Amino acid sequence: MKRHQRYRTIAAATILLLFWQVFAMVKDNDMLVPYPWQVVQRMSTQVFSVSFYTTLEVTLLRGFAGLIIAFLFALFCAYLSYRSHIFRDLFYPFLLLTRSVPNISYILIVLIIFARSIAVILILFLILFPVIYSNLFSALLHMDKDLMEVMKLYPEKESYEIRRVYLPLLRPSIEASLSAGMSLAFKVGVMAEILGGMQEGIGRELNLCRLNFDMIGMFAWTGWMIFLLVLMDRILRVCIKER
Repeated sequence: MKRHQRYRTIAAATILLLFWQVFAMVKDNDMLVPYPWQVVQRMSTQVFSVSFYTTLEVTLLRGFAGLIIAFLFALFCAYLSYRSHIFRDLFYPFLLLTRSVPNISYILIVLIIFARSIAVILILFLILFPVIYSNLFSALLHMDKDLMEVMKLYPEKESYEIRRVYLPLLRPSIEASLSAGMSLAFKVGVMAEILGGMQEGIGRELNLCRLNFDMIGMFAWTGWMIFLLVLMDRILRVCIKER
């Protein structure tokens, strides 16, 4: 089954590359649509540049920081909301606010009010938190009712229940939240870097490519983002399975 899935993935990627090649041939202008081989050549050149790794490091650190903070706070609030109706009612207005405000508003407001050093991380937190919270809280509400009744009959320490019951049952939701959150974190993070005029990061490089009409560079950096997201998603799945 996995082998067939791998073949289908390779076939889909091949079709996309062929479509890209044909589209580039029709346009015949690398300032609009570069050829795949031009993008691969640029990416292979970037690997030998020290600044390339610095750029990746800055964007990755911002993305991971925002994702981890949002995940931990969402997990904590979801558990409190599940255990306490009072906290859930008090917390709902804040949750409604974070869900209602458009992402672009978050980005612009935070970039104006806060320093650039923390602006991107704060933006990621505000955008990721409601998504992760909703997934985890929904999973808590739909846990096995019979198991919950058994826990009431044979109570244990709360720390034991969290480690041995809640976290294992939440494992699929945690994996899904981290996987989706990782993708969203880096896409929103790069957008914030562009709008905020950050001095380092993939967003800065994309903005420079835009100003210089360097479409090959834009495609190359986009390719690196896709590669990193796929790689990190694979690593995340392996780590969760091993645990």
